[in-house]
Amino acid sequence: TVPLAKAAEVQVDRYTGEQLVLSAPLNCNINDKGTAFGGSLYNISVMAGWGMTSLICRELGLQGDIVVAKGEIEYLSPLKGRLVATVDKPPAAQIEHFLASYVARGKASITQEVSIPDESGKCCVRFIGKYAIVN
Repeated sequence: TVPLAKAAEVQVDRYTGEQLVLSAPLNCNINDKGTAFGGSLYNISVMAGWGMTSLICRELGLQGDIVVAKGEIEYLSPLKGRLVATVDKPPAAQIEHFLASYVARGKASITQEVSIPDESGKCCVRFIGKYAIVN
């Protein structure tokens, strides 16, 4: 439902219960140098973290608005192919703390780490986002 995601042609490749993978074609996210546009890399990273947070909330039965509260990105090298953002579910202890905070205060935050590799598996982008759910 996010217009920017539609324009970038972001799609869900898979969710295993432990890992979420989103992707988008380079041709919709290209810059003047023929590599992935930095804003598109940030966009898909934020969406991957938001998606994992949303899935965790659904699995825990939590309802509320999920927002990105903070995001830090490192552009490590140019990406010349498809944008593929991967986020692993945080450790169980972090999820338990997230749930306890929500139950106690009606709001909680959780950190998500997203990576975008190139075709050879070399990490081109590293993103760390803090996501919050509020009632």
